[in-house]
Amino acid sequence: WRMIGKVGTYLSSASAGYIRLLQSAPVSTKVVTASTLATAGDVIAQKVSFDAAQKEQAPPARKRQTLRDWDLNRMFMFTAFGGFYTGAVQHVWFGILNAPAVARFLPAKGVVAQALARTLVNQFLAIPVLYYSIFYTWRGFCRAETPAETLTLARAEYWPTLKLNWAFWLPTQTLLFACVSAKYHVPGCSLLALVWNAVLSFVSMAQHPELKASAAAVGGGGG
Repeated sequence: WRMIGKVGTYLSSASAGYIRLLQSAPVSTKVVTASTLATAGDVIAQKVSFDAAQKEQAPPARKRQTLRDWDLNRMFMFTAFGGFYTGAVQHVWFGILNAPAVARFLPAKGVVAQALARTLVNQFLAIPVLYYSIFYTWRGFCRAETPAETLTLARAEYWPTLKLNWAFWLPTQTLLFACVSAKYHVPGCSLLALVWNAVLSFVSMAQHPELKASAAAVGGGGG
C-alpha cells in the first residue's frame, strides 16, 4: 500500500506540473505532447507490423528487430506532423471552435449538442480540407515524391482513409468535446491518436501498405 501511495503522489504531482505548463506555455506544451505521442504511436505501429511479418517467416528466418529495421524517416514524418498539426494548428483551430462568439452561431443547444456540432464542423470541414492537404504535401516532401506521385497516392487513399477517420473520431471527439475542458482538447486528441495508431496496427491492411501508413497518420492529428 505504501508503494501505491507513492505512485499516486508522483502521478498527482506530475499531473499538477503538466497543468501548470499548459497554463504558462500552452502552445509549446501541446506541441511537445502531440509530438511525443505521435512518435509513440508510430513505434507501436512499426513494432506490431514487424512482429506480424516475422510470424509469417519460417522459424530459422525470424530475427529480432534492430535499429536498421526501424523506418526512422517515417517516424520523423509522423513526429513532426503530429507536433505541427495536432499540437500547433489544432491549438488555434480548437480555440476558434470553442470561442463564445462561435458558439452563438452553432444551431445546437446544450453541452452534448454543441460538442457534436463542433465535431461535425471539424470532421467535415477542417479534416477533409486542411488536414489532408497538409499531410499529403508533407508526406510527399519527406518521401521525395514528385507532385504527380503525391497527387496519385492521395487520390487513391483519400476516401478510404477519410472513412476510417470518421468511424473512429466522430464518436470519440464528440465525447471529448462534451466531457473534457476545452484547455485539454489538444492533449486529449493526442492521447486518442495514440490509441488510434495502436488500433490501426492490428487492422489487417498488409495488402495496402500505403493506406496503412496514411491511416496511421490520421492518429497523428486526424482528430
